[in-house]
Amino acid sequence: MRRSFALVAWLVVVWTALWEEISWANLLGGLAAAGGLVILFPLAPTKRQGRIRPWPALRFAVYFLWKLIEASAIVAWEVVTPRNRINEGIVAVPIHGLSNALVTVVANAISLTPGTLTLEVDEDPAVLYVHVLHLHDIEAVRREVQHLERLVIAAFGPDEALRSRAGAPHPTGGAR
Repeated sequence: MRRSFALVAWLVVVWTALWEEISWANLLGGLAAAGGLVILFPLAPTKRQGRIRPWPALRFAVYFLWKLIEASAIVAWEVVTPRNRINEGIVAVPIHGLSNALVTVVANAISLTPGTLTLEVDEDPAVLYVHVLHLHDIEAVRREVQHLERLVIAAFGPDEALRSRAGAPHPTGGAR
């Protein structure tokens, strides 16, 4: 119920912004339109499957920011230098212990990084297909994506996923 009120309020704000004028007519019109949309197209109930852990979320954000800067520099260097060092490829990366929401976070983090793009996500078995602009080592790409997966699980995943990943072998060969 609280989500519906928040959605109506947000839709009224968007409606008013689109009309570019705050008036009683626009507010009431937005309220009528938003209320009608929420009644006609109700949101499906969602079950929250995790929580935000501040320190692991900060670790994920710092790692993602670093990868964003690093990849941007590599792609920018590729653009300004005359030599073509592009060696593109598609890598299948198995992933584990993720809900659809967490798979979306991982896939979007990959796609937002210059030089990489998530092409497809298979559900059974869970596999991400990642296009890489500068492919040098397939296993290095897999390790990097699986490291990103571990950071996402630690930051936003449910406790069960954390426990199941605690015993999983680290991609570099040892236990975490």
